[in-house]
Amino acid sequence: MDAAQIVLLLVVPVLAVLVLVLRRGGLASLANVRVRGAPWALSGAAVQALRTADPAWASGVLGAAGGALVPLALAVCAVGFAFANARGSGRAVRVALGIATAGALSNALATALNGGMPFAVPAARSVGLDVTGAPGHVPIDGSTLLVPLADLVPVPGVAMVFSVGDVLLWAGLAAVLVLAAARPTSLPGDAAGVHHPTATAPATASPLTRSTP
Repeated sequence: MDAAQIVLLLVVPVLAVLVLVLRRGGLASLANVRVRGAPWALSGAAVQALRTADPAWASGVLGAAGGALVPLALAVCAVGFAFANARGSGRAVRVALGIATAGALSNALATALNGGMPFAVPAARSVGLDVTGAPGHVPIDGSTLLVPLADLVPVPGVAMVFSVGDVLLWAGLAAVLVLAAARPTSLPGDAAGVHHPTATAPATASPLTRSTP
C-alpha cells in the first residue's frame, strides 16, 4: 500500500508529460504552470509521510484517534489546495480539481469510518504485499463500511492495490497539470482591448489560476 504513494508521485507527472509531448508546444509548455496552495500540498504530504513512518512518539495521534484525525487532516488539505487553485481558473481546471478532490475525500471517508484504509487481503497477497503490517490500513472483514471505496484492485509488478479514490485523484491531478500547461492565446475573463504579448515580445508564464483584475 505504501507503493500507492510512490505511484502517485510517478504516474501523475508521467501521464501529464506524455500528453504534453503530443500537444502543440510540447514540454516547453510546463514553464506556464504555476501552482497555488503549496502550503496545503506540503502539509498533506507531511501528514501522509508521518502516517507511513508511524513513529513511536506519534503513536497517540496515529493510534485509535488517528483513524479519524489523519484522514480528516488529509481531506482538509485536499479541499484547501483545490480552492486555492480554483479561484479565477477556467471551468475545465475546476472540474479536474473537483475530480481530484472527490478522490481524496473518497479515500478519507473510507479511512475515517474504518479506522484505516480498508484493503482486500486476497488482492494484497496476489501482488506480494504484507497484509499484517501496513500503517493506516485495515483488512476488509464483515464489519467494513464502504467496501467499494476500499483498496480492491491489485496491480501486478508494481506491488500495490488501488481504490476508486486513487484513480480519481491521479486522473484529476494529471488533468490539472495538462490544462495548466496549455496556455491559451486569450484568457477567459480578460477585459476587452487587453492584449497578451506577441511572439516578438517576451512572454510571461501564465499561472494555473490568475487574480481577477
